Amino acid sequence: MSYLGTTKIGKMYLGNTGIAKAYLGNTLVYQNGGGPTPPIPTNIAYIRGGVGSYIDTGITPDNTTRVIVWARNFNPGAGNLFGSRTSSTSNRFCLLTPGGANSGRIRIDYGNANDAYADDQFATLSHYHKYEYYQGVLKIDDVTIASTGTQPTFSGTYNLYLFGNNNAGTLQSLNVPADICACQIYKGGTLVRDFTPVESPSVGLYDAVSETVFTNSGTGSFTYGTFNSSAYTPLEYIECDGGQYFDSGLDGNYGLSITLKHRPTGTAKRFYYPLGCHIYPNYRCGIQHGNTTTANKYTTACYSNAVSNLYSTVVTGNDLVVTKNNNVFTAYKNNTQLGTYTGDANTSFSVGLNVFVGTINNSGTANMSESFVGRLYYVGFGTQKNFVPAKVSGVAGMYDTYNDVFKPSESGTPFLAGPSLNL
Repeated sequence: MSYLGTTKIGKMYLGNTGIAKAYLGNTLVYQNGGGPTPPIPTNIAYIRGGVGSYIDTGITPDNTTRVIVWARNFNPGAGNLFGSRTSSTSNRFCLLTPGGANSGRIRIDYGNANDAYADDQFATLSHYHKYEYYQGVLKIDDVTIASTGTQPTFSGTYNLYLFGNNNAGTLQSLNVPADICACQIYKGGTLVRDFTPVESPSVGLYDAVSETVFTNSGTGSFTYGTFNSSAYTPLEYIECDGGQYFDSGLDGNYGLSITLKHRPTGTAKRFYYPLGCHIYPNYRCGIQHGNTTTANKYTTACYSNAVSNLYSTVVTGNDLVVTKNNNVFTAYKNNTQLGTYTGDANTSFSVGLNVFVGTINNSGTANMSESFVGRLYYVGFGTQKNFVPAKVSGVAGMYDTYNDVFKPSESGTPFLAGPSLNL
């Protein structure tokens, strides 16, 4: 609270106009109607947005708009980190990570008929990065990643949203959590928003330009936290040679979302499970490669009391992405769908066992005779857990960037570390 002498001032006006600040010489004696000085954040690293929550920046984009966002967990299938568009083909200014065949890529929409995809970004999306977007060009950490190849003149109609896309006045929200650590928006070369996270007086983003805290304009709520960017060393992948696994802590139920990027390399005539759980033969959820007669035969989705081949070969040595959305399993290679399988429609289905990563949880026991041989690049479980290859204190495993928890192998045999990522 500000004071002039010993008199407490609640409000000040010049005629009917409220005064935001008043000075006596160079001394600030009154501010914000007698309220507290706007908070300058020092105690939180990010705010986290998910389904239904978003920030309305109050800025309408045009072809002079430049957005810089420092963020992490901008993961496959997340949706829009920010965006505004008049329609699917008109006045688009959006940065998103789609699901489906383009999982792991970043899509930029710009202008009236131009969008572009970055190459596979699975290895980087979960980690902390600077994203800069200006005139149809996306840079990550000051390196150009994707470009539409054109810079059309356009003028938007709708305000730019953070943590979502303003689709002609309707929110298209994030599907999974993303963390924003800071954001700057320029228009015509002028800084018009300078956001940093705050948790008081409300969780949101404090804009140093307008000296205003922008809070959630949608449903749900933001969460917030701190993280240690040096807590782990990011790896390109971890390698399994048939003797490693960890417990994800999540039941393989109907609603469990899964995104798995991996490379099977096993050549023995047996089953290989990169992840899964089952109480054989009636309750099961998982992905299986191979069979007992041909090493490079079948990739299979296991769900409820059935199994079905997603495609007819393992595609040994290829990087594959498999997703589970409720009861629908889909497999992709090189951004092309290989096959899909829709399992039991029972929405209350639950295995009653946690999914193991690196092998199958067989009635509560890790079945190491069917453990995975190959590389694990990414294992995401929707809004709950997000595992990336990492090394902590010299030990390889997977780091959950949603909950900041490291998972080494629980078998006694360590995972093998792939190359370190220079992020």
